[in-house]
Amino acid sequence: MLRGLIDPLWLPLIALIAVWVVLWRRHSLQRWMKPVGTSALAMLWLAATPFGAMLLERPLVVESTIEATWTPDYIYVLSAGYDVADTPEEDSSGLETTRRVNRAARLWREFPTATVVMAGSQPGMDGIRDPEQQGLLMQVQAERLGVPKEKIIIDSVSLNTNGHAKVARDSGLHEKNDPLAIVTSDFHLRRSRREFGRYFSNIRMVGSDPVRTDDSLSDLSLSSFFPRVDDLRDTATYLREYAGLALSDLRN
Repeated sequence: MLRGLIDPLWLPLIALIAVWVVLWRRHSLQRWMKPVGTSALAMLWLAATPFGAMLLERPLVVESTIEATWTPDYIYVLSAGYDVADTPEEDSSGLETTRRVNRAARLWREFPTATVVMAGSQPGMDGIRDPEQQGLLMQVQAERLGVPKEKIIIDSVSLNTNGHAKVARDSGLHEKNDPLAIVTSDFHLRRSRREFGRYFSNIRMVGSDPVRTDDSLSDLSLSSFFPRVDDLRDTATYLREYAGLALSDLRN
């Protein structure tokens, strides 16, 4: 609760709402502006709250149940970018990429016969970094967590989720029904399932976010309805995923 009050986002929103109320009371608004503006302010407030972010995220989280009889031949780890430093040696994976590799390494320890594929190169790095830089950073991390180098393949061609799936399809490594595990962030599971599901019928989606102690509505508190910068950023991420889902069918 205290953290929500310290976060500065709710203060400018309160100020914005106060200005809106003053304009309304002074009859400075046209009739159509009142419902439109009020709805926009309410949606902005909700979008910036933990509750609003949770409502948007839940439909995106489609993690699979892995049956005791199912074993993946390949574990695809979808990259999420890396931070570019002054030299390649100083580059480091971003938070989402780190989480995905960590989860893939744990999954590999459950299925040590599987091959781990580090999928994706960071866009916009032409002439700045080798296309394999993203995969190499992921490989170093996976090796540190116990995955042998000979069990790792780097895909340095694909640049996005659609590309990851197409490169997997064209790799010559898989048949349509081969068992594949796809590891990515929880909010990215639905879009990844849609893209890989176009070409493969025996996939399992594995989320990389930290385990939540309580993912139910009973975990809500008053602070869940206070706007926060972090939750507004999360909401923007989730909305981008919905836009990606809408574009997915058009692209294909």
